[in-house]
Amino acid sequence: MTIEEIYDAAGLTEHDRSFMPRYLSGVDEFVGSEAYGKLYEYYAFGICEMPYLVMKARTECPDEWILDRLTSGG
Repeated sequence: MTIEEIYDAAGLTEHDRSFMPRYLSGVDEFVGSEAYGKLYEYYAFGICEMPYLVMKARTECPDEWILDRLTSGG
């Protein structure tokens, strides 16, 4: 899946997408954004790829997991 297809599947708006490069580069805070909420729901419950312990922030922060997933291609 391309990053655009992931954004589509997660329901990101054009406004959400316009901020993603800033989130991915660490310029702006990703946690608490609309994009974070939508991508969290997508990875945790939509396609069920986010591990439970990451969802609960026990082994890794969910925001970092999502950003790493997006930068690594999926």
